[in-house]
Amino acid sequence: MESVTNYNAANDFIFRPRGYGRFSGAAFLALWLCMWAAGEAFALFLLGHGLWSVLTGSPTFGSGETIRIAPALGVGTFLLVWLTMWTSGGVMAFQELLRLLWAEDRLVLGRDTLSCLRQRGPFKSTRHLNRNEIRRVFVQSANTALIVQQGANLIELTDLGTPAERSEAAQRLRAAMALPDEGMSAELAALPDDWQTANGRSGERLLVPNLKTRRKQAVVVASFTSLVWGALLLLMREATRAPNLWVVTLMLTPLAIWLARQALWMFRGRNEWRIESGRLVYQRRLNDVVTEICQAKALELAESRDSDNDPWYYLNAIELSPTPLARADKTPEKIKITHSIHDPTEPRCLGHWLSQQAAIPFHDRVPGEKDKQAEISGLVEQLASSGRFGRFVGRLLNRGKHDKGD
Repeated sequence: MESVTNYNAANDFIFRPRGYGRFSGAAFLALWLCMWAAGEAFALFLLGHGLWSVLTGSPTFGSGETIRIAPALGVGTFLLVWLTMWTSGGVMAFQELLRLLWAEDRLVLGRDTLSCLRQRGPFKSTRHLNRNEIRRVFVQSANTALIVQQGANLIELTDLGTPAERSEAAQRLRAAMALPDEGMSAELAALPDDWQTANGRSGERLLVPNLKTRRKQAVVVASFTSLVWGALLLLMREATRAPNLWVVTLMLTPLAIWLARQALWMFRGRNEWRIESGRLVYQRRLNDVVTEICQAKALELAESRDSDNDPWYYLNAIELSPTPLARADKTPEKIKITHSIHDPTEPRCLGHWLSQQAAIPFHDRVPGEKDKQAEISGLVEQLASSGRFGRFVGRLLNRGKHDKGD
């Protein structure tokens, strides 16, 4: 029996997978996961047996010879990297299989919160959003997921159900919370979660990447760096007995040094923006040593599209010039502060916030719906004047636009 989306009450929504096409995707994922499990088990067996042979000196599988360190390091490193990516792919495939066959998202709008109850197979999670902090509810045009804007951040509520059901739920939620229409963006001057403010040693205000997130990233880089340095030290020890290993050792040394520098930079350094009246100063910090790069007198929000025609939105610092203490030889034309895909809300909110804090202009160059419709209309007119085939394509564009409006 096919799953359906139900509306239990005025402010209670339940979304489940829809469409028979999902079963073909689920069948493919199930077959792929069987092969994934076989590959995962085989790789774990090889890695575990190799580690046991190195630690105990026992013969390798299918051979009476003891394992040699240099080949073992190469094979073990490859297996470890491959197994990490293979395991991550399997976990994502399993999550998608559950989403297609055994999933449910429930939204409950209460007096003070919007509760999101998510179920994927036997796994359940609950998230509560402060109703007073929700600024917008809309269906994203790229993947038709139901999205809310809380402060300066976008949160996906669900991608289950049909686009029509998600659009209806968005309309009813907006009506219940007295929020603006879908096409109206809540231009809030606020910091997204990826950013935070800090104070310098002299009390100056700084805009820096989220320090908790950066520390987690630094731990990941440092862990991988430790593995590479461990392999390098083992190679150096073996190279004293087998000189032919010095070639591999010298090839691995630059990578180990580069990773160590990156780990040090992640822990002790960062790029940051110093907020002053009338300007933003871009600077680089390593421990307590600060190097000014340049200063910006304005901000812009721009849109571009990739090869898949997905929209990307970039918040750039513009009108750059060197500061009196700048050490950079050349000042770039613009510097990217942040970016996002599909929706400009987060970079736009950060742009408004920086514009207010530093009292500098913010130029929003993302075309609105009226501009896009005018561009399409102009394209249709050009096609109509190009000949019979152009008029045919223009009619198709007009039909698609009217269907979207309906």
